[in-house]
Amino acid sequence: MNDEAGSVAFRLWRDRAQLREEERNEALARLRIAHEKVAILMAENERLEAENARLRALHAPDESITQAETDLQMEALRGALLPLITQPTGRLNA
Repeated sequence: MNDEAGSVAFRLWRDRAQLREEERNEALARLRIAHEKVAILMAENERLEAENARLRALHAPDESITQAETDLQMEALRGALLPLITQPTGRLNA
């Protein structure tokens, strides 16, 4: 009976070791899947960042154009204000 008890204990130990190995393999498989999902999400994020940069570049005005527009607006404002500033003061009192 001693051999039978040893055989049962060995089978239980072997079954438990096999169960632990299966659990480890399943955990490793889930880890691989998670790594793949992270890689996919990172690639998508990089693609979206590139698309965002491209769209921003399309909508961002060229600095030289912006400066030219500002200069034109300032010149128009100067042209409109200069006659008001240089008017004789007597005219304002009338």
